[in-house]
Amino acid sequence: MYELKVVLQSIRDGHVNPGDVVAKSGLPRYEILSMFHILEGLGLIETIYSRGSHKVYRLTKKGAEILDGLENGYNVEMTISKTHKENNSLEAGS
Repeated sequence: MYELKVVLQSIRDGHVNPGDVVAKSGLPRYEILSMFHILEGLGLIETIYSRGSHKVYRLTKKGAEILDGLENGYNVEMTISKTHKENNSLEAGS
């Protein structure tokens, strides 16, 4: 969770690109790029500018809430489950 907290804190300070977070956090670039991809997919950060391979991100409201929880001593737990659609239709001849 340390890395997640450090990355979210770095993004909270404004609009940043992955290189900015590498410089602030000291974490390896490949790790930051992977985390950005995951965080964007989870809706914790969003792209606000994109030109070629250069992207600038900011923290979303959900990301700010997660960061607030981490800073206040909470753990983040994620559950991934498959949703099942119920078939409520009646078959012909029933």
